[in-house]
Amino acid sequence: MASVRSANLNKSILLVILMITMTQVGYLESINPWTNGKETLDEANVVLESSGSSFAYSNNKLASGESHTCAILGNGSMMCWGSDYHGQMGDGAAPVGHSNTAPIPVDLGAGRTAVAVDPGYDHTCAILDNSDLKCWGRDNNGQLGDGGVISTVVSSDSTPVSVDLGTGRTAVAVSAGGYHTCAVLDDGSMKCWGRDSEGQLGNGATTTSDQSSPVSVDLGTGRTAVSVSSGAAHTCAILDDASLKCWGKDAHQQIGDGASSANKFSPVLIDVGTGRTAVAVAAGSVSTCAILDNGSVKCWGSDNDGVLGDGGNAVPVTDISAPPSTVIDFGTGRTTVAISVHSTHACAILDNASIKCWGGDSYGRLGNGISLTAAQTSPTSTPIDLGTGRTAVAVSSGHHHTCAILDNASIKCWGRDYWGQLGNGPSQTGNEATPYPIYGNYTWDTTTTASSGSGSGSTTLTPSVEGADLSINEAMTDITFQ
Repeated sequence: MASVRSANLNKSILLVILMITMTQVGYLESINPWTNGKETLDEANVVLESSGSSFAYSNNKLASGESHTCAILGNGSMMCWGSDYHGQMGDGAAPVGHSNTAPIPVDLGAGRTAVAVDPGYDHTCAILDNSDLKCWGRDNNGQLGDGGVISTVVSSDSTPVSVDLGTGRTAVAVSAGGYHTCAVLDDGSMKCWGRDSEGQLGNGATTTSDQSSPVSVDLGTGRTAVSVSSGAAHTCAILDDASLKCWGKDAHQQIGDGASSANKFSPVLIDVGTGRTAVAVAAGSVSTCAILDNGSVKCWGSDNDGVLGDGGNAVPVTDISAPPSTVIDFGTGRTTVAISVHSTHACAILDNASIKCWGGDSYGRLGNGISLTAAQTSPTSTPIDLGTGRTAVAVSSGHHHTCAILDNASIKCWGRDYWGQLGNGPSQTGNEATPYPIYGNYTWDTTTTASSGSGSGSTTLTPSVEGADLSINEAMTDITFQ
């Protein structure tokens, strides 16, 4: 009988130890982050994309505008370089010399850091660590969204100003167009502000006027947005049902609905192909490109300088009114994970982390060296030389220049440098036909976040918590692992 009691006691002790251990799994994981190479899953990484269409990622740590560039550093601070004619540097100072050939800090506010940035022609907007949205630069059409009076006199603000998105609302994505800005809010709704003469605000107005405060976009009954891209005068968004809608100026068929070139004042549905959906979209000046769920890319709108990448003739310029049946040829087996389009050239990061560009090559903005200076109507067979062993994590095309964040947390730029938009310092002011390091020894943000347009298969991970207290001789509830 004693041996039986002893055996039962041992079993009880073993069971208690086992249950205590099991309840502590969450605690152990909370103090020992799961690491995989350089990637760490901690409290800041609570959403992962499952397998499927989650290959595309947001390209929101680097932003090239008309003639300036901004980027987020590893510590969350932000710096800009290039033209400061309208206060694009965001440093709060009066523009001096109208250009900066090296990065200078942006004044985001005491203790604030940035998580995303996007440029317009002459203004920039950023989402901060507290989910506030701030914009700075040119404000002639109300594109800063601060609710101020719109003046016929060109106005600007060199200090970032807050955008009022509505009571309790915050921004999860932002895209600055030519003279307008749009944002996806935390509840999936969308608001735009700034110039509306061609319907780029998407508010369905039959008589349009510029708006210095955000106005709502009608995405359709029950529909919400997951990503947005604003071009010179049009905007496109991927919705929660994986559909793609665009609106605004359509003079060059950049909307892509296959209809007339009349401006679209409300979002219209875009057919990207039978059985296909868009996981990322990039609106340029007069063209639009989309990464599809199989990793292919289609572009439509104006084909000026071959920016549509279809291999056709650069002259005469033609317009394509809807996504074509054929896709851009990046090489055998290659797919695309990120894309950036501006006026007449575009660049994409491929699945092997290389970069290929196409379109106009004036000033060396395609980055393929001086041996190729003519417009390229399709991506070149050889990727851009980023340096021995170097790959890309972000790319952004400006009007006549391009910049990329590399895997070693450095930045290289190429193309025109008239306004210092290459950021390579005062002693290196000429145009660059190949990637050239920017001035200074900075560590830039190399974080890549899965594109929200890929979110149809997303899985949310809730941070683990310490196990519940264990009481002996009391009934226990089931243990649930998160």
